[in-house]
Amino acid sequence: MSAHAEALAAQEKAELIDLVLRAQRNEMAAQSELVRRYTVRISAFVRPILLQPSSVEDVVQMVFIKMVRRLTILRDPAVFESWLFRLSRNTAVDFLRRRRCRPTLVSDDIEFERAPDTSSEHAVAEIMEALAIALTQLSPKDRNLVTMIVEGNSYQTVAAREGLTVGAVKVRLNRVRPFLRVSVGAAVGVRVGAPTSGKWRQPARARMAVAA
Repeated sequence: MSAHAEALAAQEKAELIDLVLRAQRNEMAAQSELVRRYTVRISAFVRPILLQPSSVEDVVQMVFIKMVRRLTILRDPAVFESWLFRLSRNTAVDFLRRRRCRPTLVSDDIEFERAPDTSSEHAVAEIMEALAIALTQLSPKDRNLVTMIVEGNSYQTVAAREGLTVGAVKVRLNRVRPFLRVSVGAAVGVRVGAPTSGKWRQPARARMAVAA
């Protein structure tokens, strides 16, 4: 490699490190730029793992949501790229495992129809902000359940941590899923059903059934 090429590579690496550091400080512009830079490459990376073209967009969106949530635990920004691709591989493999293990996908628990393209500006930040706001409307237990599912935990793991049966976890998630779809969809400009307002409340009879 020539001296010019080495200098250019060093400059690009320094720029990436600076971008990651700013993204770790929750700068929306930096997070969006990382999404823009890596969307095509991550899509190409997970496609042969999934062997399901229709699932690529969903998995890529999950990757970038996890990226934003976990950036603060990345100790060395210099290894961001290898960290991101490892996260992408794990997310794709988990997606396949969940699809084989149960008919209802984890992504279905919180996704809404016609989700915004993650390559658009601010898309990831908007989705995360909308989800965070919607979660405040849930009970603490339901909020914990959804959060752990978003992070990629299985129903069995979530049930064990929360002291519930797997059936109870599924019941709770199925009841809050329509509310999350409408709330998150409305916040990012996607209509997925009737508008919702006020604090969501689980039906009294349902609360008694899952509290046992």
